[in-house]
Amino acid sequence: MYTFDESLWPLAIVQRSDTTTDSEMESILRSLSKLIHRREPYVLIIDFSRSRPLTHSQRMLLAEHQAQTADLAREYCKGFFVVINSTTARLARAVTSFVRPEADQHEEVASLTEALERAAVRFEQAGVTRGAIIARAQARR
Repeated sequence: MYTFDESLWPLAIVQRSDTTTDSEMESILRSLSKLIHRREPYVLIIDFSRSRPLTHSQRMLLAEHQAQTADLAREYCKGFFVVINSTTARLARAVTSFVRPEADQHEEVASLTEALERAAVRFEQAGVTRGAIIARAQARR
């Protein structure tokens, strides 16, 4: 199960819990495509802290999506943070990323609060003051 929250735009947060079905994964990718095609600066946070790993086929769909949207994402995505609070999961992702580097250039963080604080800095660096204010307000909650 997942939620895709754009109500804090230009901050977008995807939170996954438990497992993700193939149809949910396709829905997430459609939502990410719409986000990128807005052609506005944004920061994306994906919170995996309460979820199970994606399946191999879901990871392949994600990789394909990233390859297709890489140019636009580089232009408009001012930060991409993935929340992973499991040491084992972080190690597995590090090994996988070393063997097969990803195109998305995300940063892994240990908590949603850390991701929000880093998002505020990225917004400031990009000159998106409203985004920095939103991210800091969410981090204080």
